Amino acid sequence: MGLLMLAVVAVAVGALRHILNDTSWDDIRAAVRRIGPARLLLSLGITAISYFVLTGYDVIAQRIIGRRTRYPVAALASFTSYIFSHNFGFAVLTGGTARWRVYRHAGLTLGEVAQIMVLAGVTFWCGVFLLLGIGLVLRPGALTIGTLEISAATRVTTGLMLLAAIAVTLFVLHRAAGRSLKLFGWTLVLPTVSLALGQLALAAIDIALATAALFVLVPDLSLAAFPELILGYVVAFVSGLLAHAPGGVGVFEAVMLVALPRIDRATLFAALLVYRCVYYLVPLAVGLVLFLLHETGWLRPHTGPREQEGLLPAAPPAA
Repeated sequence: MGLLMLAVVAVAVGALRHILNDTSWDDIRAAVRRIGPARLLLSLGITAISYFVLTGYDVIAQRIIGRRTRYPVAALASFTSYIFSHNFGFAVLTGGTARWRVYRHAGLTLGEVAQIMVLAGVTFWCGVFLLLGIGLVLRPGALTIGTLEISAATRVTTGLMLLAAIAVTLFVLHRAAGRSLKLFGWTLVLPTVSLALGQLALAAIDIALATAALFVLVPDLSLAAFPELILGYVVAFVSGLLAHAPGGVGVFEAVMLVALPRIDRATLFAALLVYRCVYYLVPLAVGLVLFLLHETGWLRPHTGPREQEGLLPAAPPAA
């Protein structure tokens, strides 16, 4: 597994070097200096809001399965899970371990933690498909990614198909209200339409904020370019996830540069370098400290009755 990750990163870095072949490091350094402290602080603030919104994935997932922990417990489990999976890849292993380590001290079972992980993952991917569908439908003209050109008709059709798939999913959830899905001995509680809509909205806001944290790091970029940036961001982020490169390093940057040819490469790459620190490395440092404090008992709920272990009275499952 480790060798595979190194191979993926090596290929991605090689592709990145090829893309930046005509870009000088002097131009990149000058572009980094142009970002300035004000844009950096704004990006950090948006990143903090993005991770706060992201904790809602676990809150809604708990509501769906009829469990309730105190918000600090859900926030710690969600935050550490995502910063580990964002930076180290293999979300089921890295993020799943973090969630289990936090939630087991709050009285949740392994099955309940697994359900939370699945529901949080579904929330994220639904948000990805929603924004991707909207972006493909609304973006004008043909879509060019490197040497690949997608016609306007194909682009719009693909976007409408994604949006139609989401609409069908919501219809199925409406008809299956109150039911559970059983797979390989595991039971997954299905959300109501209202909770599913909440998941969609939450994921869309989270991804939009994550993109905004990058947007403000690109000087002189007009607000009209934001939808195109979201589209490129979603494609690049998903590519990094599928490649299983730690933090999508190399893959994310390469896809962003190829997907957004109209933005000056030195400027965009400088913003991506700073964004890597702001959205990935700074939260990782904070998350590691919080996780270590939890593991040493400083942030761990006191042992005792279930009410003292971070659990609130159980909410009824979504119906």
